[in-house]
Amino acid sequence: MTSLKRDLPQYKCKFTLILTLILLSCFSINPAIANSVKQKAEIAFDTPLKAFEGTYQLKENESIAYQITATDDKLVAKLVNGDRQLTLTRKSEFAFEFKDSDGDEILTAVFSKNDAGEISQILVEGKQLWVKVKNDVPAKEVKLSPEQLKAFAGKYQFEEKNDAFLQITATADGLLLKQLWDGREINFIAVSDVDFLNKEIPFPLKFTKDTNGVVIKVLAFNRDLWDKVKE
Repeated sequence: MTSLKRDLPQYKCKFTLILTLILLSCFSINPAIANSVKQKAEIAFDTPLKAFEGTYQLKENESIAYQITATDDKLVAKLVNGDRQLTLTRKSEFAFEFKDSDGDEILTAVFSKNDAGEISQILVEGKQLWVKVKNDVPAKEVKLSPEQLKAFAGKYQFEEKNDAFLQITATADGLLLKQLWDGREINFIAVSDVDFLNKEIPFPLKFTKDTNGVVIKVLAFNRDLWDKVKE
């Protein structure tokens, strides 16, 4: 019995040494484990993804809006009144990246806070501003009569380039725009009596009428003005 008590401290020392060697060998054999733990610590952010959730309207055209929700480690943006969906991957505390409508280009989206410390807006590519809204609901699709839709049909010429034309025709559900220089066609639904929106991409059309109610212009992308060609 006395011999057992005398050997016990030596046994504990050997056991501690063996356990330490085992732990060290695990990390030396599996460096990926250590790196993974390090990487997870490095990408910890103070602002939770839930703080970015909400509805964001395009500043230039409030009929266009995205509903943003958090899922796993990303944000999902769903076009309100449309089918388009984007996945935003986090790159820093407030900066995210996503692919454009064609999937060819990576775009940046940077969120910012208001004076109250709440996420309030998004700046896409440093120029397109989206504002977070609480009570305002984006414009919904409206039904126009065939006669109303037919009034928008015709050929339109780009004001900044005389050889660029659009052909717009009325359809059962809205309007069909055809780019005559490459043949691309885009469908639109009405969100007011002069505003139209593509369901898949944030591509708005806003028509202008003269004092007699005749359509004379269309503004595309909130920046390109096209004159209706008189026939």
